[in-house]
Amino acid sequence: MSKIVTNLKRMIKVTPTMTADDNADNDVAFDWTLVPDAFLDVGVGATLQSVSILNGYDVVNVMELVFCRGGDDNGTAPTADQGLIGGATTGSAGIDITQAETQAIEICGNVNIVAGDYVEGDLITARIAQKNNIGMLLAPRKNSKSLYIGGIWRHDPDTMSSTGLMDIYLGFEY
Repeated sequence: MSKIVTNLKRMIKVTPTMTADDNADNDVAFDWTLVPDAFLDVGVGATLQSVSILNGYDVVNVMELVFCRGGDDNGTAPTADQGLIGGATTGSAGIDITQAETQAIEICGNVNIVAGDYVEGDLITARIAQKNNIGMLLAPRKNSKSLYIGGIWRHDPDTMSSTGLMDIYLGFEY
């Protein structure tokens, strides 16, 4: 049995591959991206307390972050067909995932990043969004310590000309 640790806080950085295209409302911003070792022990959960986004596109992007536990008990990455874009590999695409696929990969939570989360976060060449006190319990599959995150535009964003200008910081408490 694993040792129970309390009041331990940890931040994990994720840099997703953004869809570089003329995206639209409800298009996939980025498909499933590994959050490696998000948890301290296999099968043991943690509370997501905060999300910070460093947005190098220098625009206020409203998006929904979606979390899933992976494709099997070992937390294997979702297959291309289980992706938010249903196997599409290039360009912008609307959400295309079936109910059966969402259950197979165990989508387990979401966080909405809205325009108000960017208040006081203008760095002239980048924007910062901050969401605190989320309090969402997340857990990996029973033989895993990892999680996956995907992003969906919830407005019509500017055209994304490149793919690596967004860092997401996830604040966990154990």
